[in-house]
Amino acid sequence: MATTKAMKHLTTLCSSMMALLTIAQCIVQAESWVPDVQSKIRIPYDASVPSFFGNSSDHFKLLDQNEDTLLIGARNAVYNISIEQLVELNGQRIVWPSSDAHRELCILKGKQEPDCQNYIRVFARVAPNRLMVCGTNSYKPLCRYYNVLPSNGTIVYDNNEQEAQGRCPYNPQHNSTYVYTSDGQLYSATVADFSGADALIYRETQRTEHYDSKQLNQPAFVSAIEHNGYVMFFFREVAIEYMNCGKAIYSRVARVCKNDKGGPYPFQDRWTSYLKARLNCSIPGEYPFYFDELQATTKTINGTYGGDRNQIIYAIMTTPENAIGGSAVCAFSVQDILEAFEGPFKAQRDIHSNWLQVPQSAVPEPRPGKCVDDSRTLPKASVNFVKSNNLMDSAVRSLHSRPVFTRVSLYYRLSAIAVDPQVLALDGLRYDVIFVGTNDGKVIKFVNILSANTSDDVRTVVISETQAFPPGTKISELTISKRNSALIVIGAGKIVTLPLHTCHEHGFKTCRKCLDLQDPYCVWDDQNRECKTIEEVRSSGAPIDQFYQRLDGERIGEICRKYDHQEHQAVHPYEDNDVYTRVDGSGAVEKPDKTYDQRNVLIVHSNHGTVASVGPEDIDNEISMSSIEGDDLTNRIINTHQYHSKTDTLVNEATLQMASVNLWVYVLVAVIILFIGMGIGYMLTRHSFIKKSLSGCEHRNQLSWHNGKSSLSMLSQNRTSGKDVNLLMNTSNQYHTQQQAIVQQLQQHHQNNCKDNIDFDYKDRSVECKNSTENLEKDISKGMGTLQKVKKTYI
Repeated sequence: MATTKAMKHLTTLCSSMMALLTIAQCIVQAESWVPDVQSKIRIPYDASVPSFFGNSSDHFKLLDQNEDTLLIGARNAVYNISIEQLVELNGQRIVWPSSDAHRELCILKGKQEPDCQNYIRVFARVAPNRLMVCGTNSYKPLCRYYNVLPSNGTIVYDNNEQEAQGRCPYNPQHNSTYVYTSDGQLYSATVADFSGADALIYRETQRTEHYDSKQLNQPAFVSAIEHNGYVMFFFREVAIEYMNCGKAIYSRVARVCKNDKGGPYPFQDRWTSYLKARLNCSIPGEYPFYFDELQATTKTINGTYGGDRNQIIYAIMTTPENAIGGSAVCAFSVQDILEAFEGPFKAQRDIHSNWLQVPQSAVPEPRPGKCVDDSRTLPKASVNFVKSNNLMDSAVRSLHSRPVFTRVSLYYRLSAIAVDPQVLALDGLRYDVIFVGTNDGKVIKFVNILSANTSDDVRTVVISETQAFPPGTKISELTISKRNSALIVIGAGKIVTLPLHTCHEHGFKTCRKCLDLQDPYCVWDDQNRECKTIEEVRSSGAPIDQFYQRLDGERIGEICRKYDHQEHQAVHPYEDNDVYTRVDGSGAVEKPDKTYDQRNVLIVHSNHGTVASVGPEDIDNEISMSSIEGDDLTNRIINTHQYHSKTDTLVNEATLQMASVNLWVYVLVAVIILFIGMGIGYMLTRHSFIKKSLSGCEHRNQLSWHNGKSSLSMLSQNRTSGKDVNLLMNTSNQYHTQQQAIVQQLQQHHQNNCKDNIDFDYKDRSVECKNSTENLEKDISKGMGTLQKVKKTYI
């Protein structure tokens, strides 16, 4: 029975220790979490910026753009808007409402009055002075042709209409896309019926199969581009290859040949070159985390990436709607997309089988899906094969094999993207400045500072975050006007323009803050002591050595040290201590609003170690760190650890704050291990004593009983003398007396040496740990027993 009780005590002790170890492990893992890359500046909503207003039911859509104007498709109209002032040009509006008969028929089919309007969705310049415009036309799509008078630019309808089934969607909110190619053909991806069930990729007269889930399975089309002899479509759809495991949505890129003329009878109106592949945007690891739902893409961008000339496409990918809100921006090489279409096919033998790679021996010749001079002469075996086996086995990997930007938020997802490509910086390298919009009205500007040098190390710098629309308003499209140095933000019923940079803002007139932006647009003029744009520097003709630009975030303290005294006197103290101060539309610096409803956001001030709440301008679930004065700023760089394939050599302020927590966690783990060892030793000693007592053996350590109560006797060996020393606790009173003395001694020591946990300094914390260790060693040397030693350490 004694053995059973000892084992029960040992089991309970081990369970308690394992629980403490689990807590310690959770603490260590929690501190290793690094939040999303934070924004350098945050600009609140400003209703005074240039705007063009409509109604939310207008469903604005960008149709065309040149250096000076925008063509916006809307409800019953096409607006021609000046980019500089965002005002409509006189005499340039196209007005095209649905006829009364079409509206009445639409209402009879069960649609509401706002649906039974003509929303312009498709636009093409079919000739220098001839336009084609297509609209939903109350759920009966139509196209019209207009002539542009060369004398004054007036647009005149030429009384030519034709049905737009397969070219234009029925619903203005349907995810459709199109591209008008250089050879005068319109390629569209939309639906071909009133219910929206018959999705298709169409070019008169070729189309995808009717209701064929292997070709298109409930797709949501995003964009289309022309590339050499191909047209590519980007969309998301329900993954047919995942159907045996459940339901999932994958992002796709599909390709057709521009010279595809259809197959032999009866495939004369079907694509013979239609192939599709999965887009892989994921965070690498043993179990990669995927962003599967494509939301927006850019056009093809030519530039230098990884040291080589390449053509890439940026894409916004998100997690599912019912998952934790995550968004990512991935870059895909056009060459990688084309190579995926040359790889093996993926197919399913029957409905109960897995989707596997098709053996090369089972692929007919000529290879299905390739562009040929006359597709009508292809053998039926090739046409039949590509009809049911159009999915490629290999996914298209993203550039750098990881996202270039990620954002996790409970309040928004990314929804639109625009890129100012290959901005030439002062160091002679070119950088893509990327703008992304959210469904909560924000515009985030960032740059990958090493994307031009290596593909193995992607460092993202988030420069600014602007509340372009009121919170809750989705940004549907973004576009850039280089002539006006403006970013154009388009919503369902509103358009605003924002500056591409904030180099001249009041908050960045100091050396440190100008360079700390790490913005390719901004340069510090050392002679005139002001922050200038890169265009101003090149047009000034001044010597290049009088300008500084540190996109890598290094040597800023060394460059700006000579301005420290002047900046301290000239700049408001609040500005000088916080580089993440908001800047409003007029350039004035505004302090955070502490009264706003907090969203679990912390500001960690590295110079004091204090924690404070922030206002509405701050990013959800971010840690915003104050600036560091002096040489510490030299090593400061905005970084995210998941973008690195090797260990960062730079430590951020949040990690420094947790360093002291590490020390206490390790001490706690060491104490736990010691406690477990002592407990096991005690139990084994007790178990051995009981067994030997039953056999009549003598022992130096005893359990003596007084008046029915036990008093514990333990034997401890003195390592210096080699003699046995009995540490006896003869009565419970003696034990309690000694325990109370120990507690009083610890309380007095705590009052004299410890500081408040919130206000501690790193140096004080180290001294406190050292003093505690020295006192513990002194107590042990006085002859404390093992049990008292453990008790003191535990307390």
